[in-house]
Amino acid sequence: MTSQPKPSLIVRLRILRAFLLALYLGKKGYRAALIAYAIGFWIFAIGAMLIAFWEIDPPAFIVSMRIVMLHIGLFILVMMTFPVLRCAFDTDDLSRPKSRFRRILEPTVIGLFSPFYVMFLVASFIRYVGPIIFGTA
Repeated sequence: MTSQPKPSLIVRLRILRAFLLALYLGKKGYRAALIAYAIGFWIFAIGAMLIAFWEIDPPAFIVSMRIVMLHIGLFILVMMTFPVLRCAFDTDDLSRPKSRFRRILEPTVIGLFSPFYVMFLVASFIRYVGPIIFGTA
């Protein structure tokens, strides 16, 4: 038996790009969009906890880790708001919850918190990257 040749890096990146685009456009379903949103929330929460619990003189590794986790989590939250809201009201999606309460509550809560996540992302971007862009660092 012969083994299959491994796909090249470019092919893998194309597959990843196609998967992420399908996830963002809501073609992977409500459950996948909600799981990706939850992963982003927990990444953001861990970054926020690192900021809250290690305020005074954190090591350099922790400072960079909390900044990266905070920004990646916020970016995922902001980007996954659209697919969750889109898939929640798609009647053909079989991965939607059967409970009417959950079908209404989850997108409502996500829609209510999404402006705050956008504000957090913009504010943290201005705080960390603004001085570099505007030359005041």
